Order: sequence, then structure tokens, then C-alpha cells
Amino acid sequence: MADLPLHDAFVKASPSNSVLASSDLHVWAVPLGGDPEAYRDLLSATEMERLQRYRFADHQRRYQIGHGALRLILASYLNVEPTAIDFRLGPRGKPYVVGDGLHFNLSHSGKLALIGVATSELGVDVEKIRHLESLQQIAERHFSDGEFAKLNVLQGDQQELGFYRCWTRKEAYIKALGEGLSMSLDSFDVSVDDNPELLACHDGREDPGNWSMIDVSPCPEFVGAVAMRSKTPTIKRFEFEPRAC
Repeated sequence: MADLPLHDAFVKASPSNSVLASSDLHVWAVPLGGDPEAYRDLLSATEMERLQRYRFADHQRRYQIGHGALRLILASYLNVEPTAIDFRLGPRGKPYVVGDGLHFNLSHSGKLALIGVATSELGVDVEKIRHLESLQQIAERHFSDGEFAKLNVLQGDQQELGFYRCWTRKEAYIKALGEGLSMSLDSFDVSVDDNPELLACHDGREDPGNWSMIDVSPCPEFVGAVAMRSKTPTIKRFEFEPRAC
């Protein structure tokens, strides 16, 4: 990805015979530029139907590459053909693979996707950093009082970075729980600084120490986070090598 070099922690790899230990978290960064036709034959009829709903060619390309790459990556862990993977949806729309003990989550922003794979529940979120005139209003509306107060201590670029750190960590936690839009963002607390933490769970009962909150930001232009119901996972980061036509 010549126009968007990733941090050195992301090692270029083509998914093949991937092995996942019970304590592992694997994070794949997938560039969404290039030729999408290399992935067309991997998508299911349902995915192709959804692809056609996108009005713009750029959005179609990102969906096609992202979901084709997801199938290739998961197939390397499951030792099956990419087209054989059977995706189902949970009660609130979170996708899962039937009966194999493998958990995954996908997020995309701009021309980059992040895919997390583990044996425990997890959620992934990535956001391209954009200047927001309404940053303060969004944070006051959606963040907890504690998060908003900590954000307001920061200034300039650090406040903007703190906002995206907080936002991605909150989204990752909600996605890990599979709750989608049904859960209020201010019903739990995360850190806003460079030490990623889940400080308080949404129900006020579960120990946040049961969770790991991990910064997986792939490069300076993007902020990424993983929330995982597991203590101190072993993290491996990969940069997905595009499939040849």
C-alpha cells in the first residue's frame, strides 16, 4: 500500500494455513484500493445482492474487496474454501460463522479495513481521522461525563486524537457484545489517552478486567481499536496482500 504505509508491526502476508492459539488475537489490515474483480468469484449471492445496492463504484469496490478478503482470511483458519464459509447473523445483526469456535469482526473506513480474528468475543473499529467542526457537540452528546471531562483537558491535535481513540474503543466494545445501535455510547466508560482501557462495563456488574482494550491503529491517518473478552491476548498484526486476478 504505497500511498498509505502501515506501521512496522503490520507484517505483509497472504492468508494460508493460518494457526490461531486460544490466547491469540490476529488483526489484518486490508487495503481497499485496486481491482475488485479478483474477489468477485468469492462472494455469495447474498453478498452480490448487497453489493449492487451501493450506488457508487468506489463503495462497491471497497465492499467487494473487503468481503472477499474476509472470506480468504477466515478460510485460511478454517481450512475450507472461501466460498464454503456460511455466515449467519446474530439477534442484532452481528455476523458469525456457524459452530467452529472462531470469532471475527470487520470494520472499514476510507480505503482501509481491519479484520480481527480470535477464539473469544471481539469487536473491531477503525476510523480515518478527519477534522470535525462539531467534535465537542458529538462528544458531549455521546460520551460519558467522565470521558467528556478528560477529553476537554486535551488541546488541539491531542483532543482530536483523544476523540477518535474514545470513539473507536466504544464502538469496538459495542460490536464485541453484538448490541449494535441498541446500546447507548454513554452507558460505559473507556480511556481517551494512549493507554487503552475499558474502565466500566455497560451493566455496572461485569468486571472490566475481564476485557482487553487494544490499540491497533495501522498508521497515523487512522485510529483503530479492538475490544476482546480475554485477558492479555498475544497480538499479531498482518497487512493483507491483494489477490491477483
